[in-house]
Amino acid sequence: MYFAYIFLNSFTENLPVGLALCIVPFLLGWLFAYIYHKVTALRDENAELQLKVSDQTNAITELRMNLSKTESELETKSGDLRKAKDSLILCESERNALREQVGDDGKSSKAVKAAPKAAEVRTVMFAGAKVKWDDLEIVEGIGPKIAKLMHDAGITTWDQLSMTSPYRLREILDGGGPQYNIHDPETWPQQADLASKEKWDDLKKLQDELTGGKA
Repeated sequence: MYFAYIFLNSFTENLPVGLALCIVPFLLGWLFAYIYHKVTALRDENAELQLKVSDQTNAITELRMNLSKTESELETKSGDLRKAKDSLILCESERNALREQVGDDGKSSKAVKAAPKAAEVRTVMFAGAKVKWDDLEIVEGIGPKIAKLMHDAGITTWDQLSMTSPYRLREILDGGGPQYNIHDPETWPQQADLASKEKWDDLKKLQDELTGGKA
């Protein structure tokens, strides 16, 4: 009995120490396992993020290359467009100059002037009013000041106006100053063409659909 009492008393006294010796390694092992699991997960997540960053970097590089190529092509096309516009203006100027030298019958205007005759101003009735032939003001949107701009640019007849592109007309207006920016010459060649062909009903119908020359 004495020895049993001694053993029981010794066991009771050493129980906390024994439990501590068992629990502490367990807790340390669990902690190390948890930390290892977290570190591994973070490494995998970091590797995935690095892969996405690499893909995004490659995509950005490709986009920059495409942008640079597109800008280069745009600059080239812009240069070609400017050359085409300059050529158009030059051709229209040369054509208008030739039209001044050559009459409708194909003879030189100088030859026509060699046989002077009494000046005769042709007039037509349009919209209840008498209008001089080739008066540019018959066109909806053209007033006295714009007509003068056209005359100064070598456009003095309906036929010439009908053969002039809206782009060239816009150039002439811009040359007159910012006060002409509100005018839209898009329909002016069409109106002039109808007038030169004496299609008065069609011209009146078109002008009734316009406001200041704009559709």
